[in-house]
Amino acid sequence: MSLNLNIETLIFTIVLGHLFSGILGIAYMIRHKKDTYLYSFFFARLFETLGWTLLWLRGTIDTSVSISVGNSFLIIAQALQIIAFLNIKDRCNKFIKRVYFSAAAFFIVIFHLALLLHNVDGVRVSIMSIGMAVFWYFPIYVLITDKDSSVLQKTVALVYMVEIVLLILRACLGIRLGKSMYLMSNNIYNVLFFICLYLIMLMGNIGFILMSKEKSDSELIKVATHDELTEIFNRRAFLMRAKENISLFSRRKEPISFFLIDLDNFKKINDDYGHFVGDMILKDFALIIKMQLRDYDLFGRFGGEEFTVLLPGANEKTALEVAERLRRVTENTSVSIDMNLSIKYTISIGIVTVIPDESTSIDTLYKLSDDALYKAKGKGRNRIEIAKITEMDMP
Repeated sequence: MSLNLNIETLIFTIVLGHLFSGILGIAYMIRHKKDTYLYSFFFARLFETLGWTLLWLRGTIDTSVSISVGNSFLIIAQALQIIAFLNIKDRCNKFIKRVYFSAAAFFIVIFHLALLLHNVDGVRVSIMSIGMAVFWYFPIYVLITDKDSSVLQKTVALVYMVEIVLLILRACLGIRLGKSMYLMSNNIYNVLFFICLYLIMLMGNIGFILMSKEKSDSELIKVATHDELTEIFNRRAFLMRAKENISLFSRRKEPISFFLIDLDNFKKINDDYGHFVGDMILKDFALIIKMQLRDYDLFGRFGGEEFTVLLPGANEKTALEVAERLRRVTENTSVSIDMNLSIKYTISIGIVTVIPDESTSIDTLYKLSDDALYKAKGKGRNRIEIAKITEMDMP
């Protein structure tokens, strides 16, 4: 049985698809040179263009050259494309790159051994299909299992999972049908495979571009909402999210606790050791405090050595326990500057706990916790003070 479609035409459309993807990608990269993962993806498309072109010209040019070089380009293209996908997830380091390029080289050697020792179309089809399926297992696993993967990323992973299934089926058919499974065969299995391959190519291109856009948007949002040095919320982002929490917990009639934290004698550290060391301490402090908080607690830098924490749902007892844990873990931490110098530092914390209502403002919570922090500083630092709220304090 055969479909009224010509395999050469299908392959030609795949060639054009890869070619235009590569051209448009390179045009885009002229203004986005820092996005290195785009280089990998669009050069992968150009390698696929060359590979499929050589296979399409099989019979027009020397068949051994077409098969050998064309399939080699396709293997290299897959390695580059997978590296691009892993880069988007920040899961591609030098080791991963070496593994995939080494695997590509090994795969090319295996393919050519099969070409020399057992030159049967079905065998080559099976080797290529199994190799490609193995190649794609790891990036699909990363995209699906990573808890930070977006719906888009998981959808793209499912598209390539379909490709893996098709490749495995194609490998089985290559073994079963042997010579009748050659590249230009118009049998129904071959035609359906190339139709699916064309659709997967389109979805893969669009999916990757959208994933790239998603990554860029995420980075822009992070720049706008996070402090560059400590990588926690900046003042503006903290205030926005704190107001949302106050509104939510005012409706629930549940408590929230607000901390104002200040590093003790930080000016002296800057004066004695320089601002570079001061920055190291701020980064260390932000890291250890973040590890002590829950995922939904808010943690931000208000400026200089002043930090804020909002604990949704925490009453005064819980807030005091958390604050004491933060104070103690900071007190027991030291920052190694070099082999001969290690600096210890402490913090003071002002706490206010309220059951918010519609009139509760973040400015009021800040003022109350600031007053408590001032008392903590006045009583010797490295301590916690809880704001005593009166009716005069609340608006």
